[in-house]
Order: sequence, then structure tokens, then C-alpha cells
Amino acid sequence: MKHEVIMICPPWKQYRIYRRAHRILTDNISPKMLEAMQAFQFLGDCLEHLTSPDHIVFIWVTEKFTEECKDYMKRLGYQYHQYLLWHRPKWKRGASKEVLEYLMIYYKGDLFSSAITFPDPLKSPFTARVKNRKHKPGDAYALIESLFPNRSKLQVFGSTCRPGWNVFQHK
Repeated sequence: MKHEVIMICPPWKQYRIYRRAHRILTDNISPKMLEAMQAFQFLGDCLEHLTSPDHIVFIWVTEKFTEECKDYMKRLGYQYHQYLLWHRPKWKRGASKEVLEYLMIYYKGDLFSSAITFPDPLKSPFTARVKNRKHKPGDAYALIESLFPNRSKLQVFGSTCRPGWNVFQHK
């Protein structure tokens, strides 16, 4: 099945290791390097083989890795549209602080239409709390489902199960 709407939550901490993969001799690959290469190869394969020619990608990234995300998606041939904010609570030793996560929006082909209106990127449309950082807010899914009600949806590296979404995990 070819999908038109994709949500991805990739392992960005591994991306910096992955970027160095081409500099390493094949007989000297560390386990971390191999894991990073497999994860981003899996992501690239999903985007190449499981998507229709016209599709839109929603990709989660923390503030620290936004430039890596832009670089990776550009190399895969995607056009950047905008981002949406989520002020994710972070709990550490009884104290809480907020971490900014971005839901960056990319597209390929003609599915994306300027007639689709997304919320203002400077306002946080996502308010939900989640049990752990692997889960994403339900209102992000609800927004995507309302904008693309009849489109096939795929979640890659995600851990939230929702009706109407196919989920592909690495390992």
C-alpha cells in the first residue's frame, strides 16, 4: 500500500553518527554506527517504497536537531513548508521544564496544496501531555486526520497506535 500522509519520529541522536558513516572503513564499523546506518536506511526505504509519488511528511524533531532534519530531508528531495510547536513537559528529578519539539512539514509532488491551512507556527496547537517522550500528542494526530481525512496514513518509528494509521517500527 502506498501512503500519502506520513508521520515520523526518527532517532535524531543517531543521525550525527549516521552522517559520519561514509568516512568509516567497512571493517571498522562500531555497533552504534551500524545501528544508526540501519535506522536511517530503514527510514529512507520506508519513504521510497511505502509512499505515493505525491505525499506529505510530518516529522518530529527537537530544537537541538532542526538543522540536521532540514539537511536530511533536503537530501531526500523534500520541500519544506513550515513547522508546528509542541511544548512538551520534561520531568527530571521532580522538577518540570518544557522542551520544544517541532512537527516539521515537508512534501513531495502535488498533494500539498496552499489551500490547506495549518495553525500559526508561533502558537502551540498541541497541548496534550504524554506518558513518555516516545508518545506524541493525540491532538497532533487529530489535526492531521482532520486535514487529510481520506488519505492513507503511515507512522514510522512511532509508538502510538491509532485507527486508520499503519505503523512501521525499526527492530
